[in-house]
Amino acid sequence: MKNRTIRAMLISLVLLFSLAGTASAAGSTTATVPVTLTVSNEYRAVNVTVPASLPVRVVNGAVAVADSARITNNSRTGSVRVTGLSVTDGAYRVGNYDSFTGSKTIALKINGCTTKESGRVDINSTAFPVIEPQKNMPLKYHAKVSGDAPNTDGVDAANVVFTISIV
Repeated sequence: MKNRTIRAMLISLVLLFSLAGTASAAGSTTATVPVTLTVSNEYRAVNVTVPASLPVRVVNGAVAVADSARITNNSRTGSVRVTGLSVTDGAYRVGNYDSFTGSKTIALKINGCTTKESGRVDINSTAFPVIEPQKNMPLKYHAKVSGDAPNTDGVDAANVVFTISIV
C-alpha cells in the first residue's frame, strides 16, 4: 500500500511539471490528462449474524434444541461460507457424539458434523454451503447430555466458534 502511494505521488508530480511547461507558452493550448484509477480491494467486510446461543434443554431425560438457529449473510454483495467450526469445553466436557460416554459431558452434531472431543470439528461444503448475499443457512443441531446433569438453568455447557470466510 505504501509503494502504491509513493508511485501515485510521483506520477502526480510528473503530470504537474509536464502541464506547467505547456501552460507557460504564449496563446492558448489544450492538454489531455488521463484519469488514472487504482482500486485495491484487499479488505472486504464480513457482515454476518450468528446465533447468540445454541440452546439445549433436558426435560425428564429428553433433549430438545432450537429449530430456528441460522447464520445470515447481511451483505448486499459477496457470498460467505463457514470454513471452520470448533466446540470447546464450558461447564461440561465436550465428548464424542458417535460414541457418547462420560460424566458431566455434552456432545453436539451441527449440520451433520459431530464433535469427537473439545476442539475442531471436521466440516464439509455439503454441511455448510455457500450463503449468498441477503440469505441465510439453517443450523440443524442435536445434542447429547450425560445423565448426571444436575438441575440448572442457563449454564454455558460448551462454546461453539464459527469461522466464516468470504467466498
